[in-house]
Amino acid sequence: MKFMILQGENRRIAFKTYNAYGRFIHHLYEFLLGAAARERGDDATLTAQMAEQYIAGYAGRALIARREAILNGTAPSWENHISYFPETIPPEFAREFRTFRNVVSGHVSGERVSLNLSDFYDRNHKLLGILFRHAGSHWGKIGDDFPDLKEITAFTVMVRENGVEPSMAT
Repeated sequence: MKFMILQGENRRIAFKTYNAYGRFIHHLYEFLLGAAARERGDDATLTAQMAEQYIAGYAGRALIARREAILNGTAPSWENHISYFPETIPPEFAREFRTFRNVVSGHVSGERVSLNLSDFYDRNHKLLGILFRHAGSHWGKIGDDFPDLKEITAFTVMVRENGVEPSMAT
């Protein structure tokens, strides 16, 4: 966001910012579905209702943990005041999260340009932040070595051996 402000707003930066946040929504949602599969011990596709129930439950537990850490004094010093956080997650949070995950990342439907990501951000970003930080205990770096991700690692090796440097810039 700071880059966007310093560089001046334009349509290209707006598009990239929207897409970056859309990827964040998409990947966080997919991570949570993977966590649900791990908890269940299978990777069967969840129905929309089951996914929403899981995400609502996980978000509720993460919110309670965050609030309890603030109230009992174990939260980090940089943590927001308790008044920043709602007491419960909004009933529509998991449904909205799923809807935005389905539309904002990579879809070219007309629905994408009419779906109000700004309102979603205002209503839900603090909850997405809680989910992201809470999930860090599951995926955070342990030790100095990054794991070998098999074909993901092999692809990058192949690209570099062919003289092409992968680039994140677009």
